[in-house]
Amino acid sequence: MASDSPTDHQTDAGPDPTAPQRGPQLTSVAIGDAPGPWSSAGFGVDDSGAVHLGSTILDLQGGDGGFLGLSFEPALDTSDLDGIPLFAPPPRYTDFNTARPRNPNGIVTIDHIVVATTNCDESIASFEQAGFSQRGERLTESFGMPTRQTFFWAGQVIVELIGPVETDPTKQGPTKIFGLALVSEDFDTTIEWLGDLAGKPRRAIQPGRRIATIRTRELGISVPIAVMSPHPKD
Repeated sequence: MASDSPTDHQTDAGPDPTAPQRGPQLTSVAIGDAPGPWSSAGFGVDDSGAVHLGSTILDLQGGDGGFLGLSFEPALDTSDLDGIPLFAPPPRYTDFNTARPRNPNGIVTIDHIVVATTNCDESIASFEQAGFSQRGERLTESFGMPTRQTFFWAGQVIVELIGPVETDPTKQGPTKIFGLALVSEDFDTTIEWLGDLAGKPRRAIQPGRRIATIRTRELGISVPIAVMSPHPKD
């Protein structure tokens, strides 16, 4: 995965991480990967093909790769979220408090999921109609072009919507899940564990945090991933 992936530029101040939970909880992210590459990256995949990250499961379904869709609790009253397929939470989510494999790489939760749109206003309206409240917005050029970032809480996970500042009617396309930014309980230990599979750590936009990409292509993982240090403790 290239080090200039949007998942390596994310995470400005955004929503306040100490604020109460907002919106439906993101319960699973379905991904069309086999478990093997994820195990090689230090994720503890259980017998059902799930990686447990805080209150969310990465549901590894096999297939041709890519993000397949999302699930929320309570379920959204719609079949898709701005065109992103929605599924019922996997049955194993109801057993979330049972024993689950530890991730040897030290990654414990999801900081945010990046969603890319070609029309910010329409996507924001779709999210709000589905029950999510906008928790922050900023403009940035960290992606190499003027970009609008809008943040929503999905339970304990931030959804970061990125798109053009000005909508171009000639460049419209479907809204897609772009990548994941995960949190390590010990950033330096995780980077050491990953070795050459980790990109160069850099300062995140959020004060006091660091971020690095995981070279997923070398592992056979089909989606972009970045790892971040925890939120600073007061």
